[in-house]
Amino acid sequence: METEATATADKPKRKGRGPGKKPAMFCTSLRLPMEVMDYFSANYPYTKQAKMREVLTNFVKQQGDSNNGNA
Repeated sequence: METEATATADKPKRKGRGPGKKPAMFCTSLRLPMEVMDYFSANYPYTKQAKMREVLTNFVKQQGDSNNGNA
């Protein structure tokens, strides 16, 4: 008679998708002024979210560099 524990032990373990190559992003809701959305919609109609992310990331990196001496 086969027990439940031995039945699951005989099956090979399924492989998952594995660890991601990029770090996970945080999902948030953000309210922006209309002129900001108009600018990104006019200049980057298909990639506005990616461009906003790039602009914000660059800003944070610049702030981090300038704040190193102040901490």
